[in-house]
Amino acid sequence: MIDIHAHLLPGVDDGPENWEETLSMLQTGVMDGISGVVCTSHVVDYLSKELENEFKEKFQQLKKTVKRERMGISLWLGSEMHYYASYNHRSKVATLNGNGKYILLELPFIEIPNDVGETIFQIALKGRIPIIAHPERNLTIIRKPELLYELVQRGALLQINAGSLTGGFGRNIKRLATQLFDHQMVHFVASDCHSPRSRPMILSKAYGAISKRWGEDRAEQVLRINPHKAIMGEKIYPPEPIPFDERIRRRRGRFHFPFFRHSSTG
Repeated sequence: MIDIHAHLLPGVDDGPENWEETLSMLQTGVMDGISGVVCTSHVVDYLSKELENEFKEKFQQLKKTVKRERMGISLWLGSEMHYYASYNHRSKVATLNGNGKYILLELPFIEIPNDVGETIFQIALKGRIPIIAHPERNLTIIRKPELLYELVQRGALLQINAGSLTGGFGRNIKRLATQLFDHQMVHFVASDCHSPRSRPMILSKAYGAISKRWGEDRAEQVLRINPHKAIMGEKIYPPEPIPFDERIRRRRGRFHFPFFRHSSTG
């Protein structure tokens, strides 16, 4: 498995506080069956040259340590760009593995910006693909998950957290993560790990849950195949997303429940 969203560089965001925590997280990931990981520290306001250099320096130090310890895990550098952050698209840190192709983009946790659809479209027009990080945790999307359909139609890919799918963030978020899978809107599952304790680097439980409900091929797609393609800057061909209202019509037709209400509304 490959993890495209992980906070591993110490002392740069709300991730690990020191190198001991970083190495502990990586050891957990290796034991869990993770073979590669992208270091995606937060960029909240502005990706300055100083911050970019700090990311690069700590990443090189981490690579040397992992090689010396023979941990057997591949490392790549990227970042998690906040929606309102200012950055240069050409930066080697702005995209996964510096490939100039895939941007991990974090939306605000409460709102959905009015211009988000146009922003996603403009990013896609420039030849870059926004990967929206953990949209299932956004309060507005929890109430109106149909908003994600338009973003996917405009060229965005979606990454949900492994803990969301397995219940680590609560019942409502788990329900939405499941719905997004049912509607073919999940393209990546990642750990979004922050520390050895509160949010460790574990993907195997999500892999098992996906395999059980949607099949092992689906688990391979979102936890190995698509992550590898995104890191390498290769084209990903996502399945056609299913609109939420269309799925309701299909269920009504199949089960003849004229009173059926989609669970996202209540």
